[in-house]
Amino acid sequence: MFFLISLLSRNKFIISIALILLIVCPVNGQSSFSYLKSGIEKAEKGEFKSALLDFIKAIEIEPQNAFAYYNLGTVKGKGMGDMKGAITDFTKAIEINPKYALAYNNRGNAKKNLGDYKGAVFDYTKAIAINPNYEIAYYNRGIIKKYLGDYKGAESDYTKALKINPNNELAYNNRANSRYELLDYKAAIADYTKAIEINPKYHNAYYNRGSAKNNLGNFQSAVFDFNQAIKIKPDNAIAYYNRGTIRRKGLIDNKSAIDDFDKSIELSPNYFQSYNNRGNARKYLGDINGAISDFNKAININPKYAIAYYNRGTAKQELGDQIAACTDYSFALDLANIDLSNWIQLEIKGWCN
Repeated sequence: MFFLISLLSRNKFIISIALILLIVCPVNGQSSFSYLKSGIEKAEKGEFKSALLDFIKAIEIEPQNAFAYYNLGTVKGKGMGDMKGAITDFTKAIEINPKYALAYNNRGNAKKNLGDYKGAVFDYTKAIAINPNYEIAYYNRGIIKKYLGDYKGAESDYTKALKINPNNELAYNNRANSRYELLDYKAAIADYTKAIEINPKYHNAYYNRGSAKNNLGNFQSAVFDFNQAIKIKPDNAIAYYNRGTIRRKGLIDNKSAIDDFDKSIELSPNYFQSYNNRGNARKYLGDINGAISDFNKAININPKYAIAYYNRGTAKQELGDQIAACTDYSFALDLANIDLSNWIQLEIKGWCN
């Protein structure tokens, strides 16, 4: 079962805020001001290369303008994907103005995008130290802590963000994800529900709440949530996969499950898990050859997919092909992790020498 994190809306670089700050940032002359204003307007229209030239001009006129470096870094990072260049510019802005919380936050975003999670946490923490009411910095730090496996720390940061802004549906969703990882499914469901109350079209929250309900054995209610997620976002292949999995395992409705796996595969033809689970549903319904065909497809897409070899082995065993079944079991054992390997050995005990 997969669940979805929400990060795009709160992790964007902040050009619109920059435009507001322009009013209070000191500048030495109309020319610098004009270039900054022009650059921000162009950036907001997506004209990033032209905006970059305007910010460079502003810096040439006023080399100690932290705000100009901040906007230059914003355009490089958000607009042009140049994270290293963005970090250089945000660092310069911070050198000029060590209390520039926005620059720390956005430098953290750039470091995150480069995989420097510890560096990102450092920058978000600095931003929070400068501005303890900086909601987005708490939110962003929570995302990174979750990446690092610090689910308690992430939960705490999302809680702090929510104290500042109780209407942040993204923070409710992501705090729920941390609680999900901590196996506190009831608390996670409460948070997903709150996110949905704030934004009834929030498909991620429906999807994730369905996953949590499934883990509590509330299969019908989980299917309802996946129905809602699919209604809002009909191209979500993973939602069809998860709904199909619940229908197959929880509700023992293999025909409906196959319909869901069909749709998942239609939307994402290389989604090997859907082939594997459709194979299991077909095998349950007695379509052994169809099941083997699906397991073959899963293995062709992912040759290291241990469970598909095991499942194909069970199908071959039902056809009476003991040698081929044991060969697949052997492949599965070679590829499986310790827990799966131990389970497979118990399942095939006495069948293969």
